[in-house]
Amino acid sequence: MRRRPATVVEVALLVALLSPPATAGAQFRPSCSLPESDAEALTLPGDHHLPGYWWDHTDLTVGIRAHAGASGAEITALEEAVGTWADVLDRCFDGVLTLDPVAGSGPADIVVHLVPPTRDVVLGGFARCGGRGCPDVVVLDHGSPAPAYLGRVALHELGHALGLGHPTNLHRTTDLMGYGWPSRGAPVLSDCDVDALAHVFAWALEGGEPVPPGPGPYDCSQD
Repeated sequence: MRRRPATVVEVALLVALLSPPATAGAQFRPSCSLPESDAEALTLPGDHHLPGYWWDHTDLTVGIRAHAGASGAEITALEEAVGTWADVLDRCFDGVLTLDPVAGSGPADIVVHLVPPTRDVVLGGFARCGGRGCPDVVVLDHGSPAPAYLGRVALHELGHALGLGHPTNLHRTTDLMGYGWPSRGAPVLSDCDVDALAHVFAWALEGGEPVPPGPGPYDCSQD
């Protein structure tokens, strides 16, 4: 029996079915060189404990609010953490994804709060996220850690605010988003961190409309 020629629609459908799925960050690769990560994979908004927040814009702003007793060195450490992320985003995303400091008490997408500890909270810091954003990063001033430690906590929590979760090998990695760096060495803001952000913000980097990221975790071996 002779087969009829395939229609254009059928050919297009066949190509779509046979094409491999797009991989995270396949259309955009960050234009920077960062240290290699020893994280296996990074969870993303919506994975596990994260509340599924996401940003619908990319020109993000950040402010700092410190309690009255904070020292100048502590505030400087937080400012340097903000500056580190701002510099990395500027170098890696060609101006598409930015983080700009806001002076004083003006409104900002993300606010880093340095607060005295409470009896109920023993963590070094946490991020309050939900909906289309992560507006509050809280760093607890326990008094004993050096300002540099507070800055590292702020770096980690700002990573959450931008859209990164924890590594799947949480305690065995020195990646900035892990828990291993206090004892294993300095935290590493890595290639996997920015590649995972490229996945989270793929809609903007590829010129599309705002959409939430797909499910994670983001496989660091893709880097």
